[in-house]
Amino acid sequence: MPGNQPVTRSTRMAGLLTQPLIPSPVINWILPARLRNKDHNDVVFIGERRIQIKEALPSGHLQDVVEKSDLEGSLIGAKVINVSTQLPWGTGAPSSLLAQSYNPYDTDYLPPHILFLATDSNELIFMYYSEVGDGPFVSYNRPLPRDVNIADKYGRHIAVDPKSRAVAVSASRNFFGVLWLKPPSELQRQMAQGKLNPLESETFLQVDGDILFMEFLYPKDNHDKRTILLLIVHNLETTRSMVFEWDEASMLNRMGPKLTSTPLPRQDQLPSMVIPLAKESSYLLITTNSMAMYTPNCSSRPMRYPSIIPDAESSEAGLWTRWARPSRNWMYSQRYDGIFLCQEKGWIYYLEFGNDGELETQTSLGQLHCDVDTAFDILDMGHEGGDFIIAAGSQGDGGLFVQEARDHPRCVQRFLNWAPVPDAVIIPSNSPAVSKENTYDYDRLFVGSTSASGNGAITELRYGIEAQIGISASLGELSSIRSMWAMSFGAKDSIYLLASDPLSSLLLRTTPDMRDGITALEDDSGLGIQQTLAMDCTPSGIIVRVTERAVHFFVPTDFTLNSCVEHDPHVFVTAAIVDGPSSTVIMTTRSKEGIFLHLLRIVTTEGSPPSLSDHESLSYPLQKEPICMSYQTWGGIGFIFLGTSDGTVLSFEVYNETGRMTQHADTLIDIVDNPEDMTKTIESLAVIHTLSDDGIHAFLFCGLRSGTLVPFEIDTNIVDDHGDPGFGFKCLKQRAPHDLGKTSINLKSYDKFALFTCGDDFWRVSYGPDGNGFDYFLSRVWITDQNCTQQLRHCRNGQLLVCSLEQEAKVVPRRIDIPGNPSKLTYSNHLRSLIITYSVAQVGNQERPLDLSRTAYVEFVDPDTQSPVVPNDMDLVYRGLLPWRPHGVPGEKITCIFDWMPQREGNAYHLIAIGTSISLPNKPNNRKGRLMLIQASRDANSPEQITCIDKHTQSFDHPVYAMAACQDSLIIVSGKKFFTVSSRNSQTKWVRNITATLPSPAVAMTVQGSMIYVTTSRHSLVVYKIADGDILMHGFDPIARDGLSHTLMRGYGIEPDVLFVSTRGGATRAFTNLDLPGDLIPCPTADLPVSLIKLTRGIKSPDALTTTKTFYGFGINGSVYRLLPLDAKEWHLLQLLLKICLRDEVICPSMSRRYRYLDAISQVENNMHIDGNILGRLASRDSKHLDEILTACSRSQFKDMTPETVHMFFMAVEDVLGAQANHTQALFSWLRKLLHVEI
Repeated sequence: MPGNQPVTRSTRMAGLLTQPLIPSPVINWILPARLRNKDHNDVVFIGERRIQIKEALPSGHLQDVVEKSDLEGSLIGAKVINVSTQLPWGTGAPSSLLAQSYNPYDTDYLPPHILFLATDSNELIFMYYSEVGDGPFVSYNRPLPRDVNIADKYGRHIAVDPKSRAVAVSASRNFFGVLWLKPPSELQRQMAQGKLNPLESETFLQVDGDILFMEFLYPKDNHDKRTILLLIVHNLETTRSMVFEWDEASMLNRMGPKLTSTPLPRQDQLPSMVIPLAKESSYLLITTNSMAMYTPNCSSRPMRYPSIIPDAESSEAGLWTRWARPSRNWMYSQRYDGIFLCQEKGWIYYLEFGNDGELETQTSLGQLHCDVDTAFDILDMGHEGGDFIIAAGSQGDGGLFVQEARDHPRCVQRFLNWAPVPDAVIIPSNSPAVSKENTYDYDRLFVGSTSASGNGAITELRYGIEAQIGISASLGELSSIRSMWAMSFGAKDSIYLLASDPLSSLLLRTTPDMRDGITALEDDSGLGIQQTLAMDCTPSGIIVRVTERAVHFFVPTDFTLNSCVEHDPHVFVTAAIVDGPSSTVIMTTRSKEGIFLHLLRIVTTEGSPPSLSDHESLSYPLQKEPICMSYQTWGGIGFIFLGTSDGTVLSFEVYNETGRMTQHADTLIDIVDNPEDMTKTIESLAVIHTLSDDGIHAFLFCGLRSGTLVPFEIDTNIVDDHGDPGFGFKCLKQRAPHDLGKTSINLKSYDKFALFTCGDDFWRVSYGPDGNGFDYFLSRVWITDQNCTQQLRHCRNGQLLVCSLEQEAKVVPRRIDIPGNPSKLTYSNHLRSLIITYSVAQVGNQERPLDLSRTAYVEFVDPDTQSPVVPNDMDLVYRGLLPWRPHGVPGEKITCIFDWMPQREGNAYHLIAIGTSISLPNKPNNRKGRLMLIQASRDANSPEQITCIDKHTQSFDHPVYAMAACQDSLIIVSGKKFFTVSSRNSQTKWVRNITATLPSPAVAMTVQGSMIYVTTSRHSLVVYKIADGDILMHGFDPIARDGLSHTLMRGYGIEPDVLFVSTRGGATRAFTNLDLPGDLIPCPTADLPVSLIKLTRGIKSPDALTTTKTFYGFGINGSVYRLLPLDAKEWHLLQLLLKICLRDEVICPSMSRRYRYLDAISQVENNMHIDGNILGRLASRDSKHLDEILTACSRSQFKDMTPETVHMFFMAVEDVLGAQANHTQALFSWLRKLLHVEI
């Protein structure tokens, strides 16, 4: 990767950098909202702290557009405000509010919707997407009153008036407010200027009781001017419907609405949903056992309907969780109001209400087969044959479903969800000996994923570019493909593909929609069947193909014009390239006369076969035989690069107008510490380039046969004979090479990025998101299949895969299905296998379906497997068809698992220790525990199979919560006591009764030397010391916190050990000086928005830091954080940079002024914590933005930022990176390298 190498120095930790690597996959809301303009059919996916805009394509799929993740608080409410000229409930008549004034602005390019959000930081946000301003999102923040109890702060409920006249927000009890919006014409005027200030006035009111629901009701018709707000309030064991009405004639007095309060019948006291109906200002109140329709004037006499039981085999109705109103045409909306109703298990019903508000039809549509408790809506995609349903839940996958008439819902796109996460583990990609020198090694992240359906999974969280399979086809006998080309002749015309192996070639044809599949063309195409060296298409539509003996021309529109130009019988083409846009063929030939480079022009005459120009004047003798080549045309100058077998790059410059060719100095690849047997043969070449204000920035990449990628920066800034700056080839500047494997690298370039393969791995090299020409980045490309959730890691021989390639890097999960819900996950280096524990629910009595018993199982899983885990069937085990696996008795839960390698007398043994908790019959509050020691090994006859036997079982009076190895013994925590387990001839001797006890049950334990570090469930960290065979209290955290996990960073030499401890509430703290007795003082401390249930050490650290240690934290919501220790100079530089970012309202738009200038700065200094999320926002922009901020500091535009601050910042840059000509550019390269994700 590019960038300067950091200066070598001490790596003692002085600060901590936390970086959010993977956001939570949980989708809380999915809202159809055209936030860009009316022509983009956008859908907004809203998570805890992330907003994604996707566009619904005519093909029936959703495509990623843009993402926003710089919110300061978690989102707790989301709605859409319609500011267009048509009512959202489909009367077809223009809104009276819009009709009052003429709108002079062209609304075609303005978004018809605004996003309305509530955050847990007591704030409302109004937002839309705009190309005007600093963008891309324009937002307006409204802080809410803070004079309520913290637990009852505003934002619990939000609602939007159907006529977009007002929005409402409430606390969980007692208080609510109505915020009146400006007319849509005024909002559109603001949006045309890239601004937003939607509020006209506010009204805050009070009620007594818990606010269960809040919704605006629809007016009776377009002439009804009332604004009607419904609250369902519970107080003193009574639930009431409270209807507030504002008449348009009395809008000036908005503080005194008309109130109608009515107690609800007992069967409607605890509703699960309230649905406003578009007819008669009525609303539907739904419970698990009833469904009733109320109107404001007749709330005491509801119209009651029988409950819906979707499952014919179930006697219970289940919980209805979500509803949605589909888009219908004007005639339908005049007669009916249609509602989709969804149950938590995915059952869907369609209800139709007539003009009088009565339920007329009720239709069962089937089941979505996914958990639906968060997001559900109907997407209008212009599909006349049915509706598109989008649904998601907090557990399990969501999806886009098509619901066609008289058919069950069919999933067309999945939204993968690996949350909740009970446990996680990190394993190396290759060998355990991973270092900074082995750059192709990376961390592999595996998490356990539970599901509401009871069938969980092991999910590998990968990051990179997704290539989703659209179609696959067999290539028959063409099994050893070396190269492939594709040509397209327009959006609706044919696509030609040519695949070539060392002996032959195959020409294929398909269409962009691929409805007719892929067909092979007959041999009469005129292209021949020999191996192809190069191929492309000219602007006139002629396919040009170069073989060892000839140049073939294929004219798809007229086969009679196909032709072939054969070479001299004694001339052989060794390498070639066809540049279609310039109609140029470049090739190298070998003959008795020597090796030559030729540049030929393709000549086309109407009605005549294509031919080649006389190329005598454009031939150049070569001293070395090339293997591969690359050609680029920039303006009137062409650049030819040739790669040879000894690692030499030959460079040529071609002046297109004159045809003059100039050879420049050869460049020899330099690999430091290159083994003598390592070949430098250049197998492929690729060039990527981008334009900026100061010219063209380009990189040349050399793919070596040894699996090394060597980058060169192409310097095109020259000085002409008069001393003036000009454009031309100057030199190649080599950057640091990348060792990516042991097999050849095959490169293909596509302007601003290049794709390449190395063995089974697929990669992309590209510029950063802003197209900065000074940096490039490597990203893995993962091939996926929507029809198969497992990764297609190895392409089958003879298979052609046509994939859609995403533009941006993202999470690409891979799933291994498990026949139960996982609980614990670890990795055995000895077995090279994941070890997963999972539980299976079983119904003991069919007459009492809620009486479930769970049985825990242990399974060994290959990390690279593509197959789901086979259920543990004891009958098959007894018959010898399945290997025996450890399992518990019904009601027994596996609480911890430990991969143990004890050593005795120079010999190492492998055991798997399992701790359990057993529920006692009729004593739910009393539990016992067991310890099981399992010996596992790979079968000698079938190495892919793992066999295991039970070596030892020991019972305890309390559950076994944690365990750790101490030399050849095992320390166990059962209840609040320590126990030791060792063999009879163990060299470690222990006292019979351990002195120390725990203040609360342990959740994690680590033994290092004579020290024992224990994180407890109620008292954070406690440190014990081993002395004379006993365990004694040594130190503790004086602040009692609910502990979750910890991980140890070993110190070497004079550096002390550091223990990272995560607790509930999101705090992750680092403890040093662990060997000192007494109180433990944490520093640094990171307060994260999510609690990390698992901390674990990684294998590979970023090259940009001096540290060799990296750590990962996993949240139960599926999010992943990276924790990076910083030395003193790295900490000093990043904290200066973070303080500068905190002042910038573009980087941190949601911060209050007090927090921006006081609280945030003091937290950075006191906690020694760097928020990588803020640095990531800066890195996503360009260095010019940082230059602008520094210029503002130099002009003292910030009250506490002066020119001295800028000077101090530049000195900090040089302390870390050395002397630099451009400090901000060097810092950006280093920062992007630091934050780049490789998992």
